[in-house]
Amino acid sequence: MSKWMVAAKRADFNEIAARFCISPVLSRIIRNRDVIGDEAIDMYLNGKVSDMHDPHLLKDADKAADMIYKAVKEGNKIFIIGDYDIDGVCSSYILLKGITFLGGEAMVRLPDRMTDGYGMNMGMVDEALRYGAGMILTCDNGISAAAEVEYANKKGIRVIVTDHHEVPYEDTDGVRNYILPPADALIDPKQSDCPYPYKEICGAMVAYKLLQCVFGLAGQGAELLDDLLMFAGFATVGDVMELKDENRIAVKHALNRMKVTDNKGMNCLIDVTGVDRSRLAPYHIGFILGPCINATGRLDSAFRALEMFNAETYEEALMAANELKSLNDSRKELTDHYRDEAVEMIDKAGREPDRVIVIHLPECHESLAGIIAGRLKEKYFRPSIVLTGTGDGVKGSGRSIEAYDMHAELTKCADLFIKFGGHKMAAGLSMHEKDIDELRTRLNGDCSLTEDDMTLKLVADIALPVGYATLDLAREIEKLEPFGTGNPRPLFACKDLKASDIKVFGKNRNVVKLKLISPDGTRADAVYFGDGDETENSLRSAGTVSVMYEIGIDRYMGNEKVQLTLKDWR
Repeated sequence: MSKWMVAAKRADFNEIAARFCISPVLSRIIRNRDVIGDEAIDMYLNGKVSDMHDPHLLKDADKAADMIYKAVKEGNKIFIIGDYDIDGVCSSYILLKGITFLGGEAMVRLPDRMTDGYGMNMGMVDEALRYGAGMILTCDNGISAAAEVEYANKKGIRVIVTDHHEVPYEDTDGVRNYILPPADALIDPKQSDCPYPYKEICGAMVAYKLLQCVFGLAGQGAELLDDLLMFAGFATVGDVMELKDENRIAVKHALNRMKVTDNKGMNCLIDVTGVDRSRLAPYHIGFILGPCINATGRLDSAFRALEMFNAETYEEALMAANELKSLNDSRKELTDHYRDEAVEMIDKAGREPDRVIVIHLPECHESLAGIIAGRLKEKYFRPSIVLTGTGDGVKGSGRSIEAYDMHAELTKCADLFIKFGGHKMAAGLSMHEKDIDELRTRLNGDCSLTEDDMTLKLVADIALPVGYATLDLAREIEKLEPFGTGNPRPLFACKDLKASDIKVFGKNRNVVKLKLISPDGTRADAVYFGDGDETENSLRSAGTVSVMYEIGIDRYMGNEKVQLTLKDWR
């Protein structure tokens, strides 16, 4: 059962409300997101692209920009190495588009998940040589490619690494020694000596920032940067970055730009997935559009997604978008099958799941491991690692909870891995099958997670009677969009309610509509998404209920009314 709390952070809410012309309710919500100080609040409410951080603050950004600009002017070929997920595809597209716009010659190499694995490898360096490249430019990878970069150096190829992942390190007697690749320029805000003020940007945003510096040297490209920021914002949501600081600005820009973009691939993807572009939100990127980009890298080649964004004709873009949607449909079916298999394995043990779940699904496609790990994390609220394959070819992905730094904990087991990397909330790894049990034993034996850590916490912003959930408040809450990771939709709590007019809808009977009646007789329309029949029976048998709810607007045929969405009830 989840644990309910109401936030109790303090501030002069009336003063904030008066200064920014908002309600005290909204000022309390903003404070609950740790947005403090006039400058931060103004950026949160009114941030513009011009308010984003100076790209020149990224360590080595100016150095790398100068190298790229000279390479373009001198006619040197550039070999771009990306990644097979949405962030890798978008960052590769951004760099390719920018370099070719300036008249440079470049090609993109996206790794094959099955044959290449993650990131840069020695074979790609050889490919760069055959292409005749004088420079390798990585994006969304490279920070852990020390050996590969050294190999490129020996072959006479200059290397620029752009990445956003954690810098790998070794712990020796309690001293952390960072392992940096010997690149000519290394751009990663996670470097301890990088002065960039906001560290949690995605790889596509790093690529965009670098291109800003390059275009500054060239004295052109401002209009193109507007379009490329759309891809950086798109990847920000798809790579599950927090919607804080400048990420919010980028995502807001992306959502607005996607409604009117002339990129044929993006337009066709929106159309074939049936997304209403007038109501585009982070949800649509995270759960509909983004998974289509990721699916091609999981079950086929990520290059298809890059080709879609580069399509010059509507017909090419439409064909690619339909292929991506079809691949994602297949991916969803396979994911459900192996997720059920994993749950059966855990539940069959007849005891509480391990504090750190390590599951081996030999037959599962390795590309699905991360998604299934995420599903297990959500179901059991424990850090979860899913491994696939057999023998010496076991690969896996992990997803974590807030109280568990997965990258740090896996680093303690580094001797068990052929390769690994990631960050606090997610990681990827490869290892020998014979070491799986040892990994499970070590992770759980050295685990300090408590029962409280492994209990889902729902924190309401305010205890608010449903009668105060007005249309005006619902409209005001929309000022805080976009909502997503790091900037959740506001949550409210109310008790002593009666449920009436309960009806179940939907093909799968997973939509419950009802009215909530407060002690003073106020009635509010509400909806709950979940097991409809079970919810209906429970609500009918309950005397009064307490609820955690969100406030939204139900828009239909030009009419608007308040609708509450129940997130939990008891």
